[in-house]
Amino acid sequence: MTDCKSYTIMNVAKLNFYQAPKRSKWIILVLGWLIISSSVVSAQNKLGIKTVVIDPGHGGKDPGAIGPTKVQEKDVVLNVSLKIGEYIKKNHPEIKVIYTRSKDEFIGLAERAQIANKHQADLFISLHCNSAENKSAHGIETWVLGLHKSEAALEVAKKENSSILMEDGHEQTYHDFNPNDPDAYIALSMRQDIHLQHSLSFAHLIQRKCVNDLKRNDRMVKQAGFMVLYRAAMPAVLIELGFLSNAEEEKYLNSAKGQDELALKIYEAFVLYKENIDKKSGNSTTVTNGSSEKTDTLGKNNPKEIQPIPTAKAAIVFKVQIATSATNLETKPENFKGLKNIQKTPHGSLYKYYMGDYLTYEEAKLALEEAKKTGFDTAFIVAFENGSPTTVKAAIEKLNKPN
Repeated sequence: MTDCKSYTIMNVAKLNFYQAPKRSKWIILVLGWLIISSSVVSAQNKLGIKTVVIDPGHGGKDPGAIGPTKVQEKDVVLNVSLKIGEYIKKNHPEIKVIYTRSKDEFIGLAERAQIANKHQADLFISLHCNSAENKSAHGIETWVLGLHKSEAALEVAKKENSSILMEDGHEQTYHDFNPNDPDAYIALSMRQDIHLQHSLSFAHLIQRKCVNDLKRNDRMVKQAGFMVLYRAAMPAVLIELGFLSNAEEEKYLNSAKGQDELALKIYEAFVLYKENIDKKSGNSTTVTNGSSEKTDTLGKNNPKEIQPIPTAKAAIVFKVQIATSATNLETKPENFKGLKNIQKTPHGSLYKYYMGDYLTYEEAKLALEEAKKTGFDTAFIVAFENGSPTTVKAAIEKLNKPN
């Protein structure tokens, strides 16, 4: 729930909305959404991950991308989504898994996010398949909401957002948003700033698992204005599993083996992400992975058997060292110019002060930028393995080393 002040601001935003020009309308909506989102972020961090919403893209009258042999995106992503959900439910019965659709039906982009918001989800995972005129294009990429940095990124967002035009009454549902208007994406990019760090962390883990373990081509983590992510009031990612327009990749994406592999690696990324969230929220949980015997297909031999999840990589963490001082300070934000998640470690007669526990170097770089902007100009990134210092280079090499 929002407080009275937030409620008042939202009402003012509503009053001004219909009198504002098109771009201003979107900025008003963004500010309102940011107010609502900020009220639930701290609660999510304290509670850990209780609810996950998995969103198979497209569906029903919207087939999405179609491959050379007529494999449809809507079918591939539904199969993979259901498998990811089964992994989570079998290994983490305390987590509620909700699908935006569990069958072949059309669901509007706004409704997908509303499902996640209604259930106060802690994580939103949207699955899609890519397509390109260049038939050799291949690989996996994971998107978070943000301002596109290239025309190619904008085109991907336009393609996924075009589903809006299939919805009845889309003019009212999305007000003046035109999925083909580049200006509309500028306001969208502001929406998920409050969740960006967590979204990026999960996105990089997905890429790492799929690229290193499955040898999929790495098309990296990217940002663009996806409407389905814009309306989700929690950390959210959109995964493009591969290119149906590529004959070889279409065959892989349509195979039981390919779908099982992708689902498992996305689930393993989720486990690593969850471990990090639990650590920050004070919830320490042990994952039971079932039998140590590997199974190629989820539930093929025994529905309770889940392939073990390697834990060695989770032992690598990055921190931002912001200061070394002889003064013993309380690790309160007010003592560190508002920075949070500060840790203190004695070092002889001195104290070292670190910020955060980051599972990826990319996430640590974002935190370093934040520290430097705040005034800690000499801050730098350090790495630890199983609690002991290691070099950043060694940590990155170990994370990038295939299992």
